[in-house]
Amino acid sequence: MFSHRLSLAAIVCAALALPAAPVLAQDRIPISFSRGASGTQINGTIRGNEYIDYVLNARAGQVMDVSLRVTATNGSGTAYFNILPAGQDYGGPYTGHNDDDNHARVTLPSGGDWAIRVYLMGNDRDAGRTVGYSIDVSIEGGAVSGRSAALLPEEDVFVVRVSKGDRRNVRTGPSAQSRAVGALANGTSVANAGGCTMSGGQQWCNIRGGGLEGWVSARFLELPRPGAPAQPHRPEHGQMQTVTGVASNDVLNVRAGPGTGNRVIGALSNGTQVRTLRCENSGTAQWCEIEQLTDMRERGWVNARFLTGGAGQAQQPPLANRSVQVRFAPGASGTRFSDEVGPNMRVTYTLGARDGQFLTFGLNAGGVLRWRLFNPDGSLLDEGGPAKRYEGQLWQSGEHRLEVTNPSGAPQSYDVDFGIR
Repeated sequence: MFSHRLSLAAIVCAALALPAAPVLAQDRIPISFSRGASGTQINGTIRGNEYIDYVLNARAGQVMDVSLRVTATNGSGTAYFNILPAGQDYGGPYTGHNDDDNHARVTLPSGGDWAIRVYLMGNDRDAGRTVGYSIDVSIEGGAVSGRSAALLPEEDVFVVRVSKGDRRNVRTGPSAQSRAVGALANGTSVANAGGCTMSGGQQWCNIRGGGLEGWVSARFLELPRPGAPAQPHRPEHGQMQTVTGVASNDVLNVRAGPGTGNRVIGALSNGTQVRTLRCENSGTAQWCEIEQLTDMRERGWVNARFLTGGAGQAQQPPLANRSVQVRFAPGASGTRFSDEVGPNMRVTYTLGARDGQFLTFGLNAGGVLRWRLFNPDGSLLDEGGPAKRYEGQLWQSGEHRLEVTNPSGAPQSYDVDFGIR
Protein backbone atom coordinates (compact mmCIF):
# COMPACT_ATOMS: atom_id res chain seq x y z
CA MET A 1 0.00 0.00 0.00
CA PHE A 2 1.28 3.45 -0.93
CA SER A 3 0.35 6.42 1.28
CA HIS A 4 1.35 10.05 1.52
CA ARG A 5 0.55 13.19 3.52
CA LEU A 6 -1.33 13.53 6.81
CA SER A 7 -4.72 12.06 7.61
CA LEU A 8 -7.74 14.15 6.64
CA ALA A 9 -8.71 14.73 10.28
CA ALA A 10 -5.26 16.09 11.05
CA ILE A 11 -5.39 18.39 8.07
CA VAL A 12 -8.84 19.73 8.95
CA CYS A 13 -7.78 20.39 12.53
CA ALA A 14 -4.59 22.10 11.39
CA ALA A 15 -6.56 24.28 9.00
CA LEU A 16 -8.66 25.56 11.91
CA ALA A 17 -5.66 26.29 14.13
CA LEU A 18 -3.06 27.68 11.75
CA PRO A 19 -2.89 30.37 9.05
CA ALA A 20 -3.61 29.05 5.57
CA ALA A 21 -0.51 27.59 3.89
CA PRO A 22 0.28 28.40 0.25
CA VAL A 23 -1.63 26.12 -2.13
CA LEU A 24 0.59 23.61 -3.91
CA ALA A 25 0.38 23.99 -7.66
CA GLN A 26 1.32 20.37 -8.25
CA ASP A 27 2.80 17.32 -6.59
CA ARG A 28 4.52 14.64 -8.70
CA ILE A 29 4.80 11.37 -6.80
CA PRO A 30 6.44 8.28 -8.37
CA ILE A 31 4.76 4.96 -7.58
CA SER A 32 5.92 1.39 -8.06
CA PHE A 33 4.62 -2.08 -7.30
CA SER A 34 6.05 -4.58 -4.86
CA ARG A 35 8.11 -7.36 -6.44
CA GLY A 36 5.76 -9.84 -8.10
CA ALA A 37 2.71 -7.59 -7.69
CA SER A 38 0.65 -6.14 -10.55
CA GLY A 39 -0.98 -3.36 -8.54
CA THR A 40 -1.03 -1.20 -5.43
CA GLN A 41 -3.26 1.07 -3.38
CA ILE A 42 -2.62 4.78 -2.90
CA ASN A 43 -4.07 6.76 0.00
CA GLY A 44 -3.85 10.53 0.03
CA THR A 45 -5.53 13.90 0.46
CA ILE A 46 -5.96 16.90 -1.78
CA ARG A 47 -7.12 20.44 -1.15
CA GLY A 48 -8.66 23.21 -3.26
CA ASN A 49 -7.06 23.76 -6.63
CA GLU A 50 -4.11 21.47 -6.07
CA TYR A 51 -3.55 18.57 -8.39
CA ILE A 52 -1.37 15.53 -7.74
CA ASP A 53 0.29 13.36 -10.39
CA TYR A 54 1.04 9.74 -9.45
CA VAL A 55 3.54 8.58 -12.05
CA LEU A 56 4.41 5.04 -13.11
CA ASN A 57 6.17 3.54 -16.09
CA ALA A 58 4.40 1.08 -18.38
CA ARG A 59 4.65 -0.38 -21.89
CA ALA A 60 2.52 0.20 -24.94
CA GLY A 61 -0.35 -2.29 -25.05
CA GLN A 62 -0.51 -2.83 -21.29
CA VAL A 63 -3.89 -2.29 -19.64
CA MET A 64 -4.07 0.21 -16.77
CA ASP A 65 -7.00 -0.20 -14.38
CA VAL A 66 -7.62 2.67 -11.95
CA SER A 67 -10.46 3.35 -9.51
CA LEU A 68 -10.81 6.19 -6.98
CA ARG A 69 -12.91 6.18 -3.83
CA VAL A 70 -13.47 9.21 -1.55
CA THR A 71 -12.73 8.23 2.05
CA ALA A 72 -13.43 11.53 3.90
CA THR A 73 -14.10 15.20 3.22
CA ASN A 74 -15.11 18.48 4.80
CA GLY A 75 -16.91 19.40 1.57
CA SER A 76 -18.84 17.53 -1.13
CA GLY A 77 -16.11 15.01 -2.04
CA THR A 78 -15.91 15.90 -5.74
CA ALA A 79 -12.55 14.27 -6.49
CA TYR A 80 -11.67 13.01 -9.96
CA PHE A 81 -8.66 11.66 -11.84
CA ASN A 82 -7.34 11.77 -15.41
CA ILE A 83 -4.86 9.40 -17.07
CA LEU A 84 -2.26 11.35 -19.04
CA PRO A 85 1.22 11.04 -20.52
CA ALA A 86 3.43 12.36 -17.71
CA GLY A 87 4.25 16.03 -18.21
CA GLN A 88 1.15 16.77 -20.28
CA ASP A 89 -2.10 18.43 -19.23
CA TYR A 90 -4.39 17.07 -21.97
CA GLY A 91 -4.55 14.42 -24.64
CA GLY A 92 -4.79 11.37 -22.36
CA PRO A 93 -7.07 8.35 -22.82
CA TYR A 94 -9.30 9.07 -19.80
CA THR A 95 -10.88 12.22 -18.30
CA GLY A 96 -12.61 11.55 -15.00
CA HIS A 97 -15.06 14.42 -14.75
CA ASN A 98 -16.67 13.23 -18.01
CA ASP A 99 -17.39 9.87 -16.36
CA ASP A 100 -19.75 8.93 -13.54
CA ASP A 101 -18.06 6.05 -11.69
CA ASN A 102 -14.43 7.15 -11.09
CA HIS A 103 -13.17 3.95 -12.72
CA ALA A 104 -11.04 3.62 -15.85
CA ARG A 105 -9.67 0.65 -17.74
CA VAL A 106 -7.54 1.74 -20.69
CA THR A 107 -5.04 0.17 -23.06
CA LEU A 108 -1.96 2.38 -23.09
CA PRO A 109 -1.19 3.56 -26.65
CA SER A 110 2.53 4.14 -25.98
CA GLY A 111 5.25 3.19 -23.53
CA GLY A 112 6.86 5.50 -20.96
CA ASP A 113 5.77 7.43 -17.88
CA TRP A 114 2.03 7.78 -17.31
CA ALA A 115 0.39 10.05 -14.74
CA ILE A 116 -2.78 9.49 -12.71
CA ARG A 117 -3.77 13.09 -11.99
CA VAL A 118 -6.07 13.66 -9.00
CA TYR A 119 -7.95 16.96 -8.70
CA LEU A 120 -11.09 18.57 -7.28
CA MET A 121 -13.92 20.40 -9.04
CA GLY A 122 -16.88 22.58 -8.13
CA ASN A 123 -17.25 24.10 -4.68
CA ASP A 124 -14.60 21.79 -3.18
CA ARG A 125 -12.00 23.34 -5.48
CA ASP A 126 -13.24 26.92 -5.26
CA ALA A 127 -13.71 26.93 -1.46
CA GLY A 128 -10.42 25.15 -0.70
CA ARG A 129 -12.06 22.03 0.77
CA THR A 130 -10.03 18.93 1.66
CA VAL A 131 -10.83 15.45 0.31
CA GLY A 132 -9.29 12.16 1.35
CA TYR A 133 -9.21 9.35 -1.18
CA SER A 134 -8.03 5.85 -1.92
CA ILE A 135 -6.87 4.76 -5.40
CA ASP A 136 -6.48 1.18 -6.59
CA VAL A 137 -4.21 0.93 -9.62
CA SER A 138 -3.07 -2.17 -11.50
CA ILE A 139 -1.29 -2.97 -14.75
CA GLU A 140 -2.10 -6.05 -16.82
CA GLY A 141 0.08 -7.45 -19.54
CA GLY A 142 3.35 -8.02 -17.66
CA ALA A 143 5.27 -6.30 -14.89
CA VAL A 144 5.65 -2.53 -14.89
CA SER A 145 8.88 -1.47 -16.59
CA GLY A 146 9.65 -5.14 -17.25
CA ARG A 147 11.33 -6.65 -20.29
CA SER A 148 9.32 -9.25 -22.18
CA ALA A 149 7.97 -10.00 -25.62
CA ALA A 150 5.86 -7.27 -27.17
CA LEU A 151 2.14 -7.56 -26.58
CA LEU A 152 -0.39 -7.70 -29.37
CA PRO A 153 -2.01 -4.23 -29.54
CA GLU A 154 -5.74 -4.40 -28.95
CA GLU A 155 -7.58 -3.51 -32.14
CA ASP A 156 -11.08 -4.26 -33.40
CA VAL A 157 -9.94 -7.03 -35.78
CA PHE A 158 -7.26 -9.75 -35.66
CA VAL A 159 -6.12 -12.34 -38.20
CA VAL A 160 -5.30 -15.93 -37.24
CA ARG A 161 -1.72 -16.88 -38.21
CA VAL A 162 -0.75 -20.56 -38.05
CA SER A 163 1.09 -22.93 -40.37
CA LYS A 164 -0.55 -23.51 -43.72
CA GLY A 165 -3.14 -26.24 -43.38
CA ASP A 166 -3.11 -25.98 -39.57
CA ARG A 167 -5.91 -24.72 -37.33
CA ARG A 168 -5.88 -22.91 -33.98
CA ASN A 169 -8.13 -23.92 -31.09
CA VAL A 170 -10.66 -21.48 -29.66
CA ARG A 171 -11.19 -22.13 -25.94
CA THR A 172 -13.78 -21.29 -23.30
CA GLY A 173 -11.22 -19.39 -21.17
CA PRO A 174 -7.76 -17.79 -21.37
CA SER A 175 -5.83 -20.98 -20.74
CA ALA A 176 -4.54 -23.98 -22.65
CA GLN A 177 -6.38 -26.11 -20.06
CA SER A 178 -9.76 -24.58 -20.97
CA ARG A 179 -12.10 -26.65 -23.14
CA ALA A 180 -11.77 -26.17 -26.92
CA VAL A 181 -15.02 -25.15 -28.64
CA GLY A 182 -13.67 -25.28 -32.19
CA ALA A 183 -10.74 -24.24 -34.37
CA LEU A 184 -9.96 -21.51 -36.89
CA ALA A 185 -7.94 -21.79 -40.08
CA ASN A 186 -4.95 -19.66 -41.03
CA GLY A 187 -5.97 -16.25 -42.35
CA THR A 188 -9.37 -16.15 -40.64
CA SER A 189 -10.39 -12.60 -39.65
CA VAL A 190 -11.93 -12.36 -36.19
CA ALA A 191 -13.40 -9.54 -34.12
CA ASN A 192 -12.06 -8.40 -30.76
CA ALA A 193 -15.02 -9.52 -28.61
CA GLY A 194 -13.80 -8.65 -25.12
CA GLY A 195 -10.18 -7.53 -25.05
CA CYS A 196 -6.94 -9.30 -24.18
CA THR A 197 -5.50 -10.38 -20.85
CA MET A 198 -2.47 -12.08 -19.37
CA SER A 199 -2.92 -15.62 -18.07
CA GLY A 200 -0.19 -18.09 -17.18
CA GLY A 201 2.46 -15.74 -18.53
CA GLN A 202 0.82 -15.54 -21.97
CA GLN A 203 -1.46 -13.01 -23.60
CA TRP A 204 -4.91 -14.31 -24.58
CA CYS A 205 -7.59 -12.49 -26.57
CA ASN A 206 -11.35 -12.91 -26.49
CA ILE A 207 -12.42 -13.17 -30.15
CA ARG A 208 -15.52 -13.78 -32.26
CA GLY A 209 -15.46 -15.08 -35.83
CA GLY A 210 -15.79 -18.11 -38.04
CA GLY A 211 -18.97 -19.06 -36.16
CA LEU A 212 -17.05 -19.26 -32.87
CA GLU A 213 -16.55 -17.09 -29.80
CA GLY A 214 -13.90 -17.70 -27.15
CA TRP A 215 -10.23 -17.26 -26.31
CA VAL A 216 -7.15 -17.65 -28.52
CA SER A 217 -3.49 -17.29 -27.55
CA ALA A 218 -2.33 -13.91 -28.86
CA ARG A 219 0.85 -15.39 -30.33
CA PHE A 220 -1.35 -16.93 -33.04
CA LEU A 221 -3.01 -13.60 -33.85
CA GLU A 222 -1.79 -10.53 -35.70
CA LEU A 223 -3.20 -7.29 -37.03
CA PRO A 224 -4.29 -7.17 -40.68
CA ARG A 225 -1.23 -6.48 -42.78
CA PRO A 226 -0.81 -3.10 -44.49
CA GLY A 227 -2.17 -3.24 -48.00
CA ALA A 228 -4.56 -6.07 -47.23
CA PRO A 229 -8.04 -5.69 -48.80
CA ALA A 230 -9.50 -4.80 -45.41
CA GLN A 231 -7.15 -1.78 -45.12
CA PRO A 232 -8.50 1.10 -47.22
CA HIS A 233 -6.72 4.24 -48.33
CA ARG A 234 -6.50 7.04 -45.78
CA PRO A 235 -9.89 8.80 -45.97
CA GLU A 236 -9.78 12.40 -47.11
CA HIS A 237 -10.92 15.08 -44.69
CA GLY A 238 -14.62 15.83 -45.10
CA GLN A 239 -15.15 12.89 -47.47
CA MET A 240 -18.29 10.77 -47.39
CA GLN A 241 -17.45 7.18 -46.41
CA THR A 242 -19.34 3.91 -46.12
CA VAL A 243 -18.89 1.37 -43.34
CA THR A 244 -17.84 -1.98 -44.87
CA GLY A 245 -16.20 -5.25 -43.83
CA VAL A 246 -18.24 -5.76 -40.65
CA ALA A 247 -19.66 -9.26 -40.11
CA SER A 248 -23.38 -9.53 -40.87
CA ASN A 249 -24.15 -10.38 -37.24
CA ASP A 250 -21.84 -7.71 -35.78
CA VAL A 251 -21.40 -3.93 -35.55
CA LEU A 252 -18.50 -1.47 -35.74
CA ASN A 253 -17.80 0.18 -32.40
CA VAL A 254 -17.74 3.98 -32.29
CA ARG A 255 -15.39 5.13 -29.53
CA ALA A 256 -14.82 8.33 -27.56
CA GLY A 257 -11.23 8.61 -28.85
CA PRO A 258 -8.78 6.98 -31.27
CA GLY A 259 -7.93 3.46 -30.05
CA THR A 260 -9.66 0.56 -28.34
CA GLY A 261 -8.67 1.89 -24.91
CA ASN A 262 -11.45 4.47 -25.24
CA ARG A 263 -15.02 3.71 -24.18
CA VAL A 264 -17.67 2.66 -26.72
CA ILE A 265 -20.21 5.43 -27.32
CA GLY A 266 -22.10 3.95 -30.28
CA ALA A 267 -22.18 1.36 -33.05
CA LEU A 268 -22.52 1.32 -36.85
CA SER A 269 -23.61 -1.45 -39.21
CA ASN A 270 -22.45 -2.26 -42.72
CA GLY A 271 -23.61 0.27 -45.28
CA THR A 272 -23.90 3.20 -42.88
CA GLN A 273 -22.69 6.46 -44.42
CA VAL A 274 -20.60 8.89 -42.39
CA ARG A 275 -18.44 11.97 -42.97
CA THR A 276 -14.77 11.86 -41.93
CA LEU A 277 -13.45 14.83 -39.95
CA ARG A 278 -9.80 13.88 -39.31
CA CYS A 279 -7.63 10.78 -39.03
CA GLU A 280 -4.61 9.87 -36.92
CA ASN A 281 -2.54 6.84 -35.98
CA SER A 282 -3.10 5.04 -32.69
CA GLY A 283 -0.60 2.24 -32.08
CA THR A 284 -0.35 0.32 -35.32
CA ALA A 285 -3.80 1.26 -36.60
CA GLN A 286 -5.31 4.32 -38.19
CA TRP A 287 -8.45 5.83 -36.66
CA CYS A 288 -10.80 8.49 -38.02
CA GLU A 289 -13.15 10.85 -36.26
CA ILE A 290 -16.48 10.61 -38.06
CA GLU A 291 -19.77 12.47 -38.03
CA GLN A 292 -22.97 10.51 -38.43
CA LEU A 293 -25.65 11.72 -40.83
CA THR A 294 -28.34 11.94 -38.18
CA ASP A 295 -30.31 14.88 -36.83
CA MET A 296 -27.89 15.27 -33.89
CA ARG A 297 -24.77 14.74 -36.03
CA GLU A 298 -23.18 12.45 -33.40
CA ARG A 299 -19.38 12.18 -33.54
CA GLY A 300 -16.89 9.52 -32.52
CA TRP A 301 -13.84 7.53 -33.65
CA VAL A 302 -13.74 4.32 -35.70
CA ASN A 303 -10.98 2.16 -37.13
CA ALA A 304 -10.27 3.42 -40.67
CA ARG A 305 -9.97 -0.19 -41.81
CA PHE A 306 -13.78 -0.30 -42.03
CA LEU A 307 -14.27 2.87 -44.08
CA THR A 308 -14.35 3.00 -47.87
CA GLY A 309 -15.04 5.95 -50.16
CA GLY A 310 -17.43 6.25 -53.05
CA ALA A 311 -20.52 7.09 -51.04
CA GLY A 312 -21.49 9.65 -53.67
CA GLN A 313 -23.77 12.56 -52.90
CA ALA A 314 -25.38 11.36 -49.71
CA GLN A 315 -28.47 13.25 -48.62
CA GLN A 316 -27.65 14.79 -45.27
CA PRO A 317 -30.36 15.81 -42.80
CA PRO A 318 -30.56 19.42 -41.53
CA LEU A 319 -27.64 20.48 -39.37
CA ALA A 320 -28.78 20.58 -35.73
CA ASN A 321 -27.43 22.24 -32.60
CA ARG A 322 -24.70 19.99 -31.19
CA SER A 323 -21.69 19.82 -28.90
CA VAL A 324 -18.11 18.77 -29.68
CA GLN A 325 -15.48 17.77 -27.09
CA VAL A 326 -12.10 19.26 -28.02
CA ARG A 327 -9.21 16.81 -27.58
CA PHE A 328 -5.55 17.21 -28.48
CA ALA A 329 -3.40 14.43 -29.91
CA PRO A 330 -0.74 13.10 -27.46
CA GLY A 331 2.10 15.62 -27.27
CA ALA A 332 0.17 18.32 -29.12
CA SER A 333 -0.85 21.69 -27.69
CA GLY A 334 -3.39 22.54 -30.38
CA THR A 335 -5.90 21.18 -32.87
CA ARG A 336 -8.15 22.34 -35.72
CA PHE A 337 -11.71 21.50 -36.79
CA SER A 338 -13.27 21.99 -40.21
CA ASP A 339 -16.99 22.09 -39.65
CA GLU A 340 -20.39 23.27 -40.81
CA VAL A 341 -23.23 24.89 -38.89
CA GLY A 342 -26.83 24.91 -40.03
CA PRO A 343 -29.06 27.97 -40.49
CA ASN A 344 -29.99 29.60 -37.19
CA MET A 345 -28.04 26.87 -35.39
CA ARG A 346 -24.94 26.71 -33.19
CA VAL A 347 -22.05 24.34 -32.51
CA THR A 348 -20.61 24.31 -28.98
CA TYR A 349 -16.96 23.29 -28.47
CA THR A 350 -16.04 22.17 -24.93
CA LEU A 351 -12.40 22.42 -23.86
CA GLY A 352 -10.90 21.54 -20.46
CA ALA A 353 -8.32 24.06 -19.22
CA ARG A 354 -6.83 25.34 -15.97
CA ASP A 355 -6.70 28.71 -14.27
CA GLY A 356 -3.54 30.51 -15.45
CA GLN A 357 -3.21 28.73 -18.79
CA PHE A 358 -3.28 30.70 -22.06
CA LEU A 359 -5.99 29.89 -24.60
CA THR A 360 -5.90 30.91 -28.24
CA PHE A 361 -8.43 30.26 -30.97
CA GLY A 362 -9.39 31.65 -34.33
CA LEU A 363 -12.49 31.30 -36.50
CA ASN A 364 -11.88 31.26 -40.25
CA ALA A 365 -15.21 31.81 -41.96
CA GLY A 366 -17.49 34.24 -43.71
CA GLY A 367 -18.35 37.37 -41.77
CA VAL A 368 -21.83 36.19 -40.83
CA LEU A 369 -20.75 33.74 -38.09
CA ARG A 370 -20.40 34.83 -34.45
CA TRP A 371 -18.65 33.24 -31.46
CA ARG A 372 -18.98 33.51 -27.68
CA LEU A 373 -16.55 32.11 -25.10
CA PHE A 374 -17.88 31.09 -21.67
CA ASN A 375 -16.08 30.35 -18.39
CA PRO A 376 -16.78 27.07 -16.54
CA ASP A 377 -19.19 28.96 -14.21
CA GLY A 378 -21.24 30.11 -17.24
CA SER A 379 -20.11 33.73 -17.29
CA LEU A 380 -19.22 35.30 -20.64
CA LEU A 381 -15.46 35.68 -21.16
CA ASP A 382 -15.42 37.24 -24.65
CA GLU A 383 -17.29 37.33 -27.96
CA GLY A 384 -16.66 38.33 -31.55
CA GLY A 385 -16.63 37.22 -35.18
CA PRO A 386 -14.16 35.79 -37.69
CA ALA A 387 -12.13 39.02 -37.74
CA LYS A 388 -11.37 38.74 -34.01
CA ARG A 389 -8.85 36.16 -32.78
CA TYR A 390 -8.87 35.35 -29.07
CA GLU A 391 -5.63 35.17 -27.06
CA GLY A 392 -5.86 35.38 -23.29
CA GLN A 393 -5.06 33.92 -19.89
CA LEU A 394 -7.83 31.91 -18.26
CA TRP A 395 -8.91 32.60 -14.68
CA GLN A 396 -11.05 29.54 -13.96
CA SER A 397 -10.38 25.78 -14.14
CA GLY A 398 -12.77 23.38 -15.83
CA GLU A 399 -14.74 23.04 -19.05
CA HIS A 400 -14.70 26.23 -21.14
CA ARG A 401 -17.33 26.54 -23.91
CA LEU A 402 -16.98 28.18 -27.30
CA GLU A 403 -20.28 28.67 -29.14
CA VAL A 404 -20.16 29.24 -32.91
CA THR A 405 -23.52 30.62 -34.07
CA ASN A 406 -24.97 31.00 -37.55
CA PRO A 407 -27.69 33.69 -37.59
CA SER A 408 -28.22 33.38 -41.35
CA GLY A 409 -30.73 31.32 -43.27
CA ALA A 410 -28.15 29.09 -45.02
CA PRO A 411 -25.54 26.53 -43.84
CA GLN A 412 -22.07 27.98 -43.28
CA SER A 413 -18.70 26.17 -43.44
CA TYR A 414 -15.76 27.24 -41.28
CA ASP A 415 -12.45 26.26 -39.68
CA VAL A 416 -11.70 26.79 -35.99
CA ASP A 417 -8.31 26.22 -34.32
CA PHE A 418 -7.51 25.88 -30.61
CA GLY A 419 -4.25 26.17 -28.69
CA ILE A 420 -3.37 25.80 -24.98
CA ARG A 421 -0.10 26.61 -23.28
